[in-house]
Amino acid sequence: MSLQEKAMKWWAEKTKQHKYVVSSGEVPDQRQRDYLRKRRLIFKVSRGCWILKRPEDEIDDVFPLLYWQAIEQILANHKWSLRGESALSVYNGDQAAQKHLTIKTQDKTNRTISLPLDFEIELRHDPHFDERLVMKQEIAGRQIPAAIPELVLVDVNKLSLKEVQSFIAGTDFDKRMLGAIYATRPKPVIFKRLVELAWEAKRPDLAEALEKIIEDYTHYQVVKKRKNESKLAFEKPALLAPPWVIRQEQQAKEFEDALNRHLKAKIARIKKQPLADLLKHAKEHKKYDTYHSTSLEGYRITPEDVDVLLSGRAPKEEKGEGADHLEKLKNRMAIVGYSEAFDFILAGVKQDFGKPHIAEDFIKDTYSKLFKPSTDAGIVDYYSLTTYRSMPVYIRGTRYAPPSYEKLPELMASYAQLVNKIQNPVVRAILAHYFFVTIHPYLDGNGRTGRLLMNYLLLSAGYSWVTIKNEQRGEYFEALAKAQLDEGILQFGEFILAILKEASKRPVYKSS
Repeated sequence: MSLQEKAMKWWAEKTKQHKYVVSSGEVPDQRQRDYLRKRRLIFKVSRGCWILKRPEDEIDDVFPLLYWQAIEQILANHKWSLRGESALSVYNGDQAAQKHLTIKTQDKTNRTISLPLDFEIELRHDPHFDERLVMKQEIAGRQIPAAIPELVLVDVNKLSLKEVQSFIAGTDFDKRMLGAIYATRPKPVIFKRLVELAWEAKRPDLAEALEKIIEDYTHYQVVKKRKNESKLAFEKPALLAPPWVIRQEQQAKEFEDALNRHLKAKIARIKKQPLADLLKHAKEHKKYDTYHSTSLEGYRITPEDVDVLLSGRAPKEEKGEGADHLEKLKNRMAIVGYSEAFDFILAGVKQDFGKPHIAEDFIKDTYSKLFKPSTDAGIVDYYSLTTYRSMPVYIRGTRYAPPSYEKLPELMASYAQLVNKIQNPVVRAILAHYFFVTIHPYLDGNGRTGRLLMNYLLLSAGYSWVTIKNEQRGEYFEALAKAQLDEGILQFGEFILAILKEASKRPVYKSS
């Protein structure tokens, strides 16, 4: 067997096992390694860690998807845990690759490890490292060690981030553990600051527990008490929403306020239309929207494919089997499914005109319509239409990572409530779209479902149907990423509003 054949056999075996991150000890000898690098099949992340990929895959797309696997490999020989802001992000439900990862280790080392795309790991020795203060957190399907919440609380006391407030507001801290941490290394100044943060986060139970810890272990009397606050007997609130739900609701309010400030006047100038005209125009627009919304998600279809299937004409019979035949069947069922979901949305608009309301059952019914043809064709399992996803998902082209599946029931319940509270109907539609695709509750179809929900809200409020064209894909995903990674919703809001403004000018939509 030649050197090239050996190298390719090794690569094929690893990828068949879905092992895309390997140690240097697993990589073949130097000559095979050089061959694989030349073929763009492997990429060195750092000393001791390599990524396997396809030649056409850019490292900018691949590395964020494999980030946590790479971190595990790089730190395999250390006893470590996430600390500070890095651990805080994880406890707030953020699974994204972190540009600057803060790590504490019991090993006597202090260094910064450089990674691709200007990512880095700050590895710092902790002389008080104790494995009893570490717990595993599932992040993107990996079990990552992180400092326990009580230790993270002490770490982030100097920060004034919104993430700190949601973390404190939604975490059920172990008061005995907080007492043990304080007793081991008493720091009254830090705990006094934590008392203030607890009051600000509306957690009087935590604030008073922290005050008692200071008094018990250092005999320091905390004089300052809040006026008009009833003392609680150290009991947590009866209904304690988790940090990721609190942060989502905070962000929804922040985004709503930002969009209202910057877009309210522009929205007021957009003309509303009667229900009959909206439904007529939407139906005329259906083929056009089906093509763009479906192809936007990567389905290889043409306007002619859509026209044939939605006109009721039988498509040309194509004999075949295997992957190519299955791909064509998937594409056809995606077209038919979108058509059925489109009709379902219009029926909802007709029923709810002037009083739109998002409910989880409505979302699930929309999703079911979207994929029922695929289930009937045996492509998708029927059971998968009944629940949210039960595994991690990754989105190519962005380092944004959707929430872990365990958080979905709480996030989606919160989603329905926060959307219905938004007053301005266009802002409501924009944020319904944004938060749905950001939560990413399903394995597939999130973009199409999110856009259908947005249009249900727009039409029910008297506004035109909005279609994001396939050629706007780059601009669309860039605007989404800006909000998801940098908390800048205005670019996405302006993007949607520009399309709505243009759609509202046309009395009748073109069909192709």
